[in-house]
Amino acid sequence: MEHYVITISRKFGCLGHEIAGRLGELLGVPVYDRSAVEAQVLSTGAETRLLAATQLEEGRKKTQFLLFRKEVDGEKDLRARVMFQAQSEVLKSFVEKSSCVILGRGGDEVFREYPRCMNVYIFAPDKVRLQNCVRMLHTDEEAARALIHREDKAREDYRRQFCSHASDVTYGRHLLMDSSLFGAEESAQILAQAARYLFSLPEENQADSLHKAGGMTI
Repeated sequence: MEHYVITISRKFGCLGHEIAGRLGELLGVPVYDRSAVEAQVLSTGAETRLLAATQLEEGRKKTQFLLFRKEVDGEKDLRARVMFQAQSEVLKSFVEKSSCVILGRGGDEVFREYPRCMNVYIFAPDKVRLQNCVRMLHTDEEAARALIHREDKAREDYRRQFCSHASDVTYGRHLLMDSSLFGAEESAQILAQAARYLFSLPEENQADSLHKAGGMTI
């Protein structure tokens, strides 16, 4: 049977890491986040290879970059686009190897046409997000509020640059969840049940364990 992938996008401070990690445990599949993806990109040399090929193509044709429609605006923008494509290749290689959960990295955009995919968006009220940040990061409200603002802007900018319909949080998403209603454990349980239904999985999934499958917890 073809592997499945669950992508999780989220607002900062909504327990996304905890939910993704627990979901992976419940389904017996690896979980990949930003650090895991970037480490794989570095280990394979995908970014260097793609950057060299793209610079050659740009120099010869002066055209648009690969899958992207905007013109390249300088070296920094070029490297960002190359990194996104390299990460996209890595994400696809993960799914070729086994079913998995992917946290962030525009996973819903990368697997938009993939048939066995469940795209999830997790959010929570700003007040709850602030409380979560204060509690989990052991900081004060002022610092937590500034961090939330910074992270939200960074994620919005990332999606605006690389994802279609970036301003529409419902586009391409199959489930939207307010994690403040359920907490991390129940949110993960709900998503696991949805995945079992969507992908016709047994109630107790017998997939390889997280470590055996080569995933990274978060």
